[in-house]
Amino acid sequence: MSSGASARSAIAAYRVLPARAGWGYLIATSLGRLPLSMMPLAILTLATASTGSIALAGVAAAAAALGEAVGAPTSGALTDRFGQRPVLLAGVVLNVVFAVTFVTTIAEAPDALIIALAGATGLSLPQVGPLSRVRWMAMSRDDLSAAFAFEGVTDEVVYIVGPALVGILAVTVSPEVALLSAAGLIAVFVTQFALHPSARFTIRRDDAATDASPDTALPLSTTARRAIGALVLGGMLAMGTFFGASQAGLTSFALANGLGDSGSLLYAVMAVGSAATTVAMVALPDRIGFPTRWVIAGAGMALGAVGMLLAPNVWILLVWAIIAGAFQGPALLTIFSVAGSIAQPGRAGILMTLTGSGVVMGVAVGTSLGGALAAEGGSAAAFGLVVAAAAVLAALGIGVGALTRRP
Repeated sequence: MSSGASARSAIAAYRVLPARAGWGYLIATSLGRLPLSMMPLAILTLATASTGSIALAGVAAAAAALGEAVGAPTSGALTDRFGQRPVLLAGVVLNVVFAVTFVTTIAEAPDALIIALAGATGLSLPQVGPLSRVRWMAMSRDDLSAAFAFEGVTDEVVYIVGPALVGILAVTVSPEVALLSAAGLIAVFVTQFALHPSARFTIRRDDAATDASPDTALPLSTTARRAIGALVLGGMLAMGTFFGASQAGLTSFALANGLGDSGSLLYAVMAVGSAATTVAMVALPDRIGFPTRWVIAGAGMALGAVGMLLAPNVWILLVWAIIAGAFQGPALLTIFSVAGSIAQPGRAGILMTLTGSGVVMGVAVGTSLGGALAAEGGSAAAFGLVVAAAAVLAALGIGVGALTRRP
């Protein structure tokens, strides 16, 4: 197939999505997940400004991240049991209440209450991204490649725009408004997402046995399915570690080279490259299976990480960061696709949210460990962790290939 034909095929694949779900759905799922990238930073910013303690603010932000890591699979299991709509609407109410309480009490609240409210805010964050993938799996398996690519690009954009929006609002208005804006987005767009008619397509666990639609999961034994699920979670932990350690390494590199606080801009370059290649993934032929894509993506990320580790200046670093970023989006898309391929009816919610929470936990590990390594050995030490995370990711892909090739 010519490159022009491939491009036209890719565009046609994405054109199906608004026809399948509607523009309202695409807007709701995009803006509804934006607070996930805003809340931790907004909590950190507000806690720092209100208490004057960066240490307390860091613990509060960590509590929010830990709360989300626990709350995501919990909410996923609840959606499998009771359906997405009631769980999402309950999450909207709880999250907005916790966020507003955090804003209105932080000036006078004791440290323990600040940390508890931050954790509760993270715990109640509605998991729009993973649950949107569950809906696409229920709405149309035929368009799943384009739908998951759209989801992956949306995640990449969200994690660029969200923190930037928090910074802009905190500086131009106030840190309180930054956090309340995230809560407002949840109130409006997560509610819209919850009430969208597509919620009725998802299958609850109790209804799975009597549902007439076919089970489209790969025909695997229970042991193989669980093993692949463990490798998927491990892959997401490695992805998150890659993200967090990359942020730490790029921040350290920027400081060491007189670029000030521009580490986040260097990381944004990686994300932009990632989004571009993720969009193009729908043009990849089906004969290149998920395990092969997984291994190639991990190897490409490792190659880019080695280049960043050895880069003598910022311009060469940017080239290698773009190369690493070009593979990280396809890796994330592939891992979610593998998770989708083993999800059985009535169990997709917990699988997708658990997969998503793996990234959150990995980012926490990568940021903290990468920061500690950078403090001791500079950016090269942090980039060493990035290389290791990518290598582990590639190795896990080999394991997935071995399990899916078994008769």
